[in-house]
Amino acid sequence: ELLDGQQGLVPSNFVDFVQDEELPSVPLLDRIKEPSYLNHSPASMPSSAVSTLSTLLSEKLDALGSGTGTGTSSSSGVSSLGMSMGLGMDFLGPCSNGTGTLDVNIDEIGEDIVPYPRRITLIKQLAKSVIISWDPPVVLPGWTPISGYNVLVDQEVRMSVPFGGRTKSLIEKLNLASCTHRISIQSVTERGLSDPLRCTLLVGKDVVVAPYYLRVENITQVSAELTWMPSNSNYSHMIFLNEVEYDVVKPGGYKYHFYNLKPMTVYKIRVVARPHQMPWQLPLEQREKKEVSVEFCTQPA
Repeated sequence: ELLDGQQGLVPSNFVDFVQDEELPSVPLLDRIKEPSYLNHSPASMPSSAVSTLSTLLSEKLDALGSGTGTGTSSSSGVSSLGMSMGLGMDFLGPCSNGTGTLDVNIDEIGEDIVPYPRRITLIKQLAKSVIISWDPPVVLPGWTPISGYNVLVDQEVRMSVPFGGRTKSLIEKLNLASCTHRISIQSVTERGLSDPLRCTLLVGKDVVVAPYYLRVENITQVSAELTWMPSNSNYSHMIFLNEVEYDVVKPGGYKYHFYNLKPMTVYKIRVVARPHQMPWQLPLEQREKKEVSVEFCTQPA
Protein backbone atom coordinates (compact mmCIF):
# COMPACT_ATOMS: atom_id res chain seq x y z
CA GLU A 1 0.00 0.00 0.00
CA LEU A 2 1.36 3.39 -1.00
CA LEU A 3 1.11 6.57 1.05
CA ASP A 4 -1.63 7.89 -1.22
CA GLY A 5 -3.83 4.90 -0.38
CA GLN A 6 -3.40 2.95 -3.62
CA GLN A 7 -3.00 -0.80 -3.22
CA GLY A 8 -1.70 -3.53 -5.48
CA LEU A 9 0.48 -6.61 -5.87
CA VAL A 10 4.18 -6.83 -6.81
CA PRO A 11 5.79 -10.11 -7.96
CA SER A 12 7.72 -11.75 -5.13
CA ASN A 13 10.89 -11.95 -7.24
CA PHE A 14 10.80 -8.25 -8.14
CA VAL A 15 13.61 -6.92 -5.95
CA ASP A 16 16.18 -4.31 -6.86
CA PHE A 17 18.86 -2.94 -4.54
CA VAL A 18 20.01 0.68 -4.69
CA GLN A 19 23.69 1.14 -3.94
CA ASP A 20 24.82 3.69 -1.37
CA GLU A 21 26.58 5.77 -4.00
CA GLU A 22 23.26 6.16 -5.83
CA LEU A 23 21.52 7.71 -2.85
CA PRO A 24 21.08 11.48 -2.74
CA SER A 25 23.44 13.33 -0.49
CA VAL A 26 21.32 14.24 2.53
CA PRO A 27 23.07 15.45 5.71
CA LEU A 28 22.95 12.93 8.54
CA LEU A 29 21.31 15.47 10.86
CA ASP A 30 18.41 15.92 8.44
CA ARG A 31 17.92 12.16 8.24
CA ILE A 32 17.70 11.97 12.01
CA LYS A 33 15.19 14.80 12.30
CA GLU A 34 12.52 13.36 10.04
CA PRO A 35 11.71 10.05 8.33
CA SER A 36 13.27 9.89 4.89
CA TYR A 37 10.04 10.16 2.93
CA LEU A 38 9.26 13.46 4.65
CA ASN A 39 12.43 14.99 3.23
CA HIS A 40 12.69 13.51 -0.25
CA SER A 41 10.95 14.67 -3.39
CA PRO A 42 10.88 13.06 -6.84
CA ALA A 43 13.58 15.48 -7.96
CA SER A 44 15.95 14.16 -5.30
CA MET A 45 16.01 10.61 -6.74
CA PRO A 46 19.01 10.07 -9.06
CA SER A 47 18.14 9.83 -12.73
CA SER A 48 20.06 6.56 -12.99
CA ALA A 49 17.92 5.00 -10.28
CA VAL A 50 14.74 6.23 -11.94
CA SER A 51 15.86 4.86 -15.30
CA THR A 52 16.83 1.49 -13.83
CA LEU A 53 13.58 1.20 -11.92
CA SER A 54 11.49 2.16 -14.93
CA THR A 55 13.28 -0.43 -17.10
CA LEU A 56 12.77 -3.17 -14.54
CA LEU A 57 9.12 -2.29 -14.13
CA SER A 58 8.56 -2.31 -17.87
CA GLU A 59 10.23 -5.70 -18.27
CA LYS A 60 8.31 -7.26 -15.40
CA LEU A 61 4.95 -5.85 -16.43
CA ASP A 62 5.50 -6.76 -20.08
CA ALA A 63 6.28 -10.30 -19.03
CA LEU A 64 3.16 -10.43 -16.92
CA GLY A 65 1.10 -8.93 -19.73
CA SER A 66 2.33 -11.44 -22.33
CA GLY A 67 1.40 -14.30 -20.04
CA THR A 68 -2.16 -13.13 -19.43
CA GLY A 69 -3.01 -11.72 -22.84
CA THR A 70 -3.52 -8.17 -21.54
CA GLY A 71 -0.54 -6.41 -23.00
CA THR A 72 -2.25 -3.02 -22.99
CA SER A 73 -2.36 -3.11 -19.20
CA SER A 74 1.45 -3.06 -19.00
CA SER A 75 1.89 0.50 -20.15
CA SER A 76 -1.01 1.70 -18.04
CA GLY A 77 0.45 -0.13 -15.07
CA VAL A 78 3.80 1.58 -15.50
CA SER A 79 2.10 4.94 -15.90
CA SER A 80 -0.11 4.56 -12.85
CA LEU A 81 2.75 3.22 -10.76
CA GLY A 82 4.92 6.10 -11.84
CA MET A 83 2.22 8.51 -10.77
CA SER A 84 1.92 6.70 -7.47
CA MET A 85 5.66 6.97 -6.93
CA GLY A 86 5.49 10.68 -7.56
CA LEU A 87 2.64 11.11 -5.13
CA GLY A 88 4.40 9.04 -2.53
CA MET A 89 7.74 10.77 -2.79
CA ASP A 90 6.24 14.24 -2.54
CA PHE A 91 3.32 13.23 -0.37
CA LEU A 92 3.76 16.09 2.05
CA GLY A 93 4.08 18.65 -0.70
CA PRO A 94 6.14 21.85 -0.54
CA CYS A 95 7.05 23.24 2.84
CA SER A 96 5.68 26.48 4.22
CA ASN A 97 8.06 28.50 6.33
CA GLY A 98 6.70 32.02 6.24
CA THR A 99 4.23 34.02 8.25
CA GLY A 100 0.57 33.51 7.49
CA THR A 101 -1.24 36.11 5.44
CA LEU A 102 -4.83 34.92 5.70
CA ASP A 103 -7.64 37.42 5.42
CA VAL A 104 -8.38 37.73 9.12
CA ASN A 105 -9.97 40.59 11.02
CA ILE A 106 -7.79 42.16 13.68
CA ASP A 107 -10.56 41.50 16.20
CA GLU A 108 -10.05 37.77 15.67
CA ILE A 109 -6.37 38.05 16.53
CA GLY A 110 -6.12 40.66 19.28
CA GLU A 111 -3.00 42.29 20.65
CA ASP A 112 -2.97 40.05 23.71
CA ILE A 113 -3.61 36.78 21.89
CA VAL A 114 -0.54 34.72 21.04
CA PRO A 115 -0.65 34.16 17.25
CA TYR A 116 -1.84 30.62 16.66
CA PRO A 117 -1.34 28.28 13.68
CA ARG A 118 -4.27 27.71 11.36
CA ARG A 119 -5.78 25.19 8.96
CA ILE A 120 -4.53 22.02 10.58
CA THR A 121 -4.99 19.24 8.04
CA LEU A 122 -5.00 15.47 8.33
CA ILE A 123 -3.06 14.42 5.24
CA LYS A 124 -2.97 10.70 5.90
CA GLN A 125 -4.14 8.33 8.62
CA LEU A 126 -2.45 4.95 8.87
CA ALA A 127 -2.91 2.13 11.38
CA LYS A 128 -0.86 3.69 14.18
CA SER A 129 0.28 7.03 12.81
CA VAL A 130 -0.95 10.18 11.11
CA ILE A 131 0.58 12.85 8.90
CA ILE A 132 -0.62 16.40 9.56
CA SER A 133 0.14 19.87 8.25
CA TRP A 134 -0.75 23.41 9.26
CA ASP A 135 -0.46 27.00 8.13
CA PRO A 136 1.71 29.57 9.95
CA PRO A 137 -0.08 32.06 12.21
CA VAL A 138 -1.10 35.58 11.32
CA VAL A 139 1.30 37.84 13.24
CA LEU A 140 0.52 41.47 14.00
CA PRO A 141 3.24 44.11 13.61
CA GLY A 142 5.19 44.52 16.83
CA TRP A 143 4.80 40.95 17.97
CA THR A 144 7.92 39.08 19.02
CA PRO A 145 9.07 36.49 16.49
CA ILE A 146 7.72 32.97 16.63
CA SER A 147 10.50 30.57 17.53
CA GLY A 148 8.73 27.33 16.66
CA TYR A 149 5.75 25.05 17.10
CA ASN A 150 4.80 22.39 19.61
CA VAL A 151 2.99 19.32 18.35
CA LEU A 152 0.74 18.06 21.15
CA VAL A 153 -0.98 14.71 21.50
CA ASP A 154 -3.60 14.62 24.25
CA GLN A 155 -2.20 17.86 25.74
CA GLU A 156 1.35 16.51 25.94
CA VAL A 157 4.15 17.85 23.75
CA ARG A 158 5.16 15.06 21.40
CA MET A 159 7.68 17.02 19.33
CA SER A 160 8.88 20.54 18.52
CA VAL A 161 9.29 22.04 15.06
CA PRO A 162 11.56 25.09 14.54
CA PHE A 163 10.02 28.12 12.88
CA GLY A 164 11.02 28.28 9.24
CA GLY A 165 11.03 24.52 8.94
CA ARG A 166 8.48 22.24 7.34
CA THR A 167 5.02 22.83 8.80
CA LYS A 168 4.19 19.15 8.54
CA SER A 169 4.71 16.29 10.93
CA LEU A 170 4.51 12.52 11.18
CA ILE A 171 3.05 11.44 14.53
CA GLU A 172 3.61 7.80 15.39
CA LYS A 173 2.73 5.36 18.19
CA LEU A 174 -0.97 6.23 18.26
CA ASN A 175 -3.66 3.78 19.31
CA LEU A 176 -6.16 4.82 16.66
CA ALA A 177 -8.16 1.58 16.74
CA SER A 178 -9.27 1.87 20.36
CA CYS A 179 -8.58 5.46 21.48
CA THR A 180 -9.49 9.00 20.51
CA HIS A 181 -6.50 11.34 20.33
CA ARG A 182 -6.52 15.15 20.25
CA ILE A 183 -3.72 16.60 18.15
CA SER A 184 -2.94 20.30 18.52
CA ILE A 185 -0.36 22.68 17.09
CA GLN A 186 0.90 25.46 19.33
CA SER A 187 3.03 28.52 18.54
CA VAL A 188 6.05 29.14 20.76
CA THR A 189 6.98 32.80 21.41
CA GLU A 190 8.85 34.80 24.03
CA ARG A 191 5.49 36.07 25.27
CA GLY A 192 4.05 32.62 25.79
CA LEU A 193 2.33 29.76 24.00
CA SER A 194 -0.72 29.94 21.78
CA ASP A 195 -4.04 28.36 22.71
CA PRO A 196 -3.89 24.71 21.55
CA LEU A 197 -7.66 24.60 20.93
CA ARG A 198 -7.25 27.22 18.20
CA CYS A 199 -5.48 24.67 15.98
CA THR A 200 -6.62 21.15 16.79
CA LEU A 201 -8.35 18.03 15.51
CA LEU A 202 -9.43 14.64 16.77
CA VAL A 203 -8.32 11.32 15.27
CA GLY A 204 -8.99 7.72 16.18
CA LYS A 205 -11.99 5.81 17.48
CA ASP A 206 -15.53 7.22 17.59
CA VAL A 207 -14.61 10.70 16.31
CA VAL A 208 -17.62 12.70 15.13
CA VAL A 209 -18.03 16.09 13.49
CA ALA A 210 -19.95 17.58 16.42
CA PRO A 211 -18.10 19.50 19.14
CA TYR A 212 -17.42 17.91 22.51
CA TYR A 213 -18.02 18.96 26.13
CA LEU A 214 -20.56 21.68 25.45
CA ARG A 215 -21.22 23.58 28.66
CA VAL A 216 -22.61 26.87 29.95
CA GLU A 217 -20.66 28.86 32.54
CA ASN A 218 -20.78 32.22 34.31
CA ILE A 219 -24.58 32.36 34.22
CA THR A 220 -26.10 35.62 35.45
CA GLN A 221 -29.54 37.20 35.23
CA VAL A 222 -28.98 38.42 31.68
CA SER A 223 -25.84 36.72 30.34
CA ALA A 224 -24.04 33.39 30.00
CA GLU A 225 -20.85 32.01 28.48
CA LEU A 226 -20.94 29.01 26.16
CA THR A 227 -17.81 26.89 25.59
CA TRP A 228 -17.00 23.65 23.81
CA MET A 229 -14.06 21.63 22.48
CA PRO A 230 -14.08 21.44 18.67
CA SER A 231 -13.50 18.14 16.93
CA ASN A 232 -11.71 20.19 14.29
CA SER A 233 -10.71 23.84 14.65
CA ASN A 234 -11.31 24.39 10.92
CA TYR A 235 -15.04 23.97 11.45
CA SER A 236 -17.31 26.95 11.95
CA HIS A 237 -20.15 26.47 14.44
CA MET A 238 -23.74 27.61 14.10
CA ILE A 239 -25.42 28.68 17.36
CA PHE A 240 -29.15 28.09 17.81
CA LEU A 241 -31.00 29.64 20.75
CA ASN A 242 -34.38 28.05 21.45
CA GLU A 243 -34.29 26.48 17.97
CA VAL A 244 -33.75 29.83 16.28
CA GLU A 245 -30.56 30.45 14.31
CA TYR A 246 -28.67 32.96 16.42
CA ASP A 247 -25.06 33.41 15.30
CA VAL A 248 -22.00 31.76 13.76
CA VAL A 249 -18.62 31.23 15.43
CA LYS A 250 -15.81 31.29 12.89
CA PRO A 251 -13.12 28.59 12.60
CA GLY A 252 -10.68 28.65 15.48
CA GLY A 253 -13.31 29.82 17.98
CA TYR A 254 -14.86 27.72 20.72
CA LYS A 255 -16.56 30.29 22.98
CA TYR A 256 -19.64 32.45 22.78
CA HIS A 257 -21.10 35.09 25.13
CA PHE A 258 -24.85 35.60 25.39
CA TYR A 259 -26.14 39.01 26.49
CA ASN A 260 -29.58 40.57 26.96
CA LEU A 261 -31.12 37.35 28.24
CA LYS A 262 -34.22 37.31 30.44
CA PRO A 263 -33.94 36.52 34.15
CA MET A 264 -35.25 33.20 35.44
CA THR A 265 -35.72 31.80 31.94
CA VAL A 266 -34.84 28.38 30.55
CA TYR A 267 -32.84 28.44 27.32
CA LYS A 268 -31.89 25.61 25.00
CA ILE A 269 -28.70 26.02 23.03
CA ARG A 270 -27.78 23.89 20.05
CA VAL A 271 -24.34 24.03 18.42
CA VAL A 272 -23.98 22.60 14.91
CA ALA A 273 -20.53 22.08 13.39
CA ARG A 274 -20.14 23.12 9.77
CA PRO A 275 -17.16 21.34 8.17
CA HIS A 276 -15.14 23.27 5.62
CA GLN A 277 -14.80 20.01 3.70
CA MET A 278 -16.05 16.46 4.07
CA PRO A 279 -14.01 14.53 6.68
CA TRP A 280 -13.17 11.57 4.44
CA GLN A 281 -11.53 9.62 7.27
CA LEU A 282 -14.81 9.24 9.19
CA PRO A 283 -17.52 6.65 8.53
CA LEU A 284 -20.85 8.00 7.28
CA GLU A 285 -22.61 7.55 10.62
CA GLN A 286 -19.94 9.58 12.42
CA ARG A 287 -19.91 12.27 9.73
CA GLU A 288 -23.64 12.81 10.20
CA LYS A 289 -23.31 13.57 13.92
CA LYS A 290 -22.80 17.31 13.73
CA GLU A 291 -24.61 18.84 16.70
CA VAL A 292 -24.85 18.89 20.49
CA SER A 293 -27.23 20.75 22.78
CA VAL A 294 -27.54 21.94 26.36
CA GLU A 295 -30.14 23.69 28.50
CA PHE A 296 -29.68 26.23 31.28
CA CYS A 297 -31.67 28.69 33.34
CA THR A 298 -30.64 32.28 34.03
CA GLN A 299 -30.46 33.62 37.57
CA PRO A 300 -33.58 35.17 39.13
CA ALA A 301 -33.94 38.94 39.08
